[in-house]
Order: sequence, then structure tokens, then C-alpha cells
Amino acid sequence: MLSIKRHKQFTKDFLHVKMSEKHFAKFVVYVTKLLQCEPLPPEALDHALEGNWSGFREFHISGDLLVVYMFDEQTLNLIRLGSHSELFS
Repeated sequence: MLSIKRHKQFTKDFLHVKMSEKHFAKFVVYVTKLLQCEPLPPEALDHALEGNWSGFREFHISGDLLVVYMFDEQTLNLIRLGSHSELFS
């Protein structure tokens, strides 16, 4: 199992994002799967990012609530949490 690190900005994002219980439960399930090196379900739309975000990945908790993350050796690094416009504008 991988270890987990939260980037300082992810922690700030997490405190400001309002998630329903359903979305928080999905977040926990998806992060647990990543920590166990299991693939995410198709509805998570997990994919690699390009351009300035090359080397990072993102998955969707809901339509426009997503998590940017990356793997580093034996660590899952949670980088950002928010909407497309908040993260990529």
C-alpha cells in the first residue's frame, strides 16, 4: 500500500470545498483505491494531464469537482481539489 501526502494547497482547497456526504464518500473510496494501486471506476474519468500539468493526473468526484494528484515512488500526492475553472484558469 502507498503512503499519502497532502500538498499545502490541497489542504486549503479541502477546507473551502463544500462536499455532500455522497461526494465525500466517493472521494474516500477513490483515494483508498489509489492507495491500494487499484484502478478507479470509469465514472471517475481518471486521466493524465497535459501541458503545464504534465506528470499529474486527475479524477472526478462529480461533474465539476475534481482532484489533481500524482504518484511519486511509493507515495500518492494529493495536489489540488476544486472545479475546472478554479484549478485551470
